[in-house]
Amino acid sequence: MKSAFILLPLGLMLAACSNDDEAAPPPPRPVKSLVLEETNSVPLSFAGTVEPQIVTNYSFQILGRMISRNVQVGDPVERGTLLAVLEATALEQDVQAAQASLVSAQASSNNARVVEQRQKGLFAKTVVSQAAVEDAVQAAQAAQSAEVRARANLAKAQERLSYAEITADYTGVVTSTAAEPGQVVAAGQTVVTVARPDLRDAVVDLPPSAASGIKIGDPFSVVLQSDPTTVVKGRVRRIEPSADPVTRSQRIRIALQAAPAAFRLGSVIAVSLPDTRPSELLLPASAIVTRDGKTLVWIIPDGTDAVATREVTTTGTGDRVAITSGLKRGDRVVVAGVNSLTDGQKIRISGDLK
Repeated sequence: MKSAFILLPLGLMLAACSNDDEAAPPPPRPVKSLVLEETNSVPLSFAGTVEPQIVTNYSFQILGRMISRNVQVGDPVERGTLLAVLEATALEQDVQAAQASLVSAQASSNNARVVEQRQKGLFAKTVVSQAAVEDAVQAAQAAQSAEVRARANLAKAQERLSYAEITADYTGVVTSTAAEPGQVVAAGQTVVTVARPDLRDAVVDLPPSAASGIKIGDPFSVVLQSDPTTVVKGRVRRIEPSADPVTRSQRIRIALQAAPAAFRLGSVIAVSLPDTRPSELLLPASAIVTRDGKTLVWIIPDGTDAVATREVTTTGTGDRVAITSGLKRGDRVVVAGVNSLTDGQKIRISGDLK
């Protein structure tokens, strides 16, 4: 009986201890958080090269064997400078033959005119008939037509002879050559490329996100990569109508304004323009939770040590997303361990994500 009285208080004490253990709340969960701040507008910078605005690929208009090329890459040329020459023996012979034909036609025409005048004189003295005069007039007209045809053939032969030479149309610099002396070149095959160095573009490939807001006339600052202190202004002159099929980038051409000689053709440059996009609230993608078709984040309300869900709308993909609605500047958001939290769960901030 005495043993029963001893065991009863002991059982009650054990039961009390068991109830205390079941009622003890779990310890606060440590989390990392981020206080939302608006991003500041920063200049966007892209690399590119200096290229000429005007480039001409010179070629012969006829098939032939090139016997000389008078320029090399980098040579300056003036208007009328001889660039390359084809073998022209056959063309020169054609000109000589045309000249001989013209001389013969001129002689025939002169003789026909003399005969015409003689027949008209004899007809006035009733020595010859009207038919003889008409034959003489017709012969004179045919001879004159033959002379005109011979003169046109000579001009045509001389024109073809001029095709055996390529001359520069403007002052520029040779940027490339594509044929060597002794080579047979086809009509239209590029032989020499000449560019105008005074009119230069900064050529840049922009990603779609940056190119979408660019328009003709937009200002850019262009920096020479080899000397960042050398800066010139430029404006968009041309936007290529189609994107690159591989990179999907958009090529733009920026006309350089009063660029110094340091901006040589082929120089590497960097162009920049202010980012005019509005400020954004950015979050790491790890802070986003998707449940039941809703986009949620865990926030820590001011003055509390528990989490609560907040529905948001976002834009963008990748490591960071932009919040367009649902949050404001200064809100504290959980950015790590979001998938294991429950609404109202106690937390302990173990650090802020920068």
